[in-house]
Amino acid sequence: MYHLYTWEEKLRALSEAVRVTKKGGIIMVAYCMNDPVIIQYVFAAGHLEEVLAGNMLTRDWHTISRERDLFEMVRPEEIASLDAGMPVERLKLVATDGASHYMSGIIDGMDDTTFGKWIEYHLAVCEREDLIGASNHTLDILRKL
Repeated sequence: MYHLYTWEEKLRALSEAVRVTKKGGIIMVAYCMNDPVIIQYVFAAGHLEEVLAGNMLTRDWHTISRERDLFEMVRPEEIASLDAGMPVERLKLVATDGASHYMSGIIDGMDDTTFGKWIEYHLAVCEREDLIGASNHTLDILRKL
């Protein structure tokens, strides 16, 4: 979904995925999340002035993406709104990378034991609703009713 820029495009894509899926079938939908971009690109990478000058943010800190930007960012509540109009049930919404992007240098330096514990931690928290929006990527796993 992160290459679709309008609500209508997203609804059409999800509707088509639901249409071609048999009853009880599984639909997996990938998203790029808004807030990690604000944290990592706007603030950590020092692009605040560029983003403000380019009118790339709403007043409530939602990115405004255009096709030239390559990716469209969403928030968890937008994913829920897309799902709400469909004959589906959510099985899981997963933060596929969780905090990994924030700690990539540290993770790269972990020994095998520590890395194993990091993965254990990630799998324990990757479905927590309070952390979903902080992940760069999410996976919405749905079942067609």
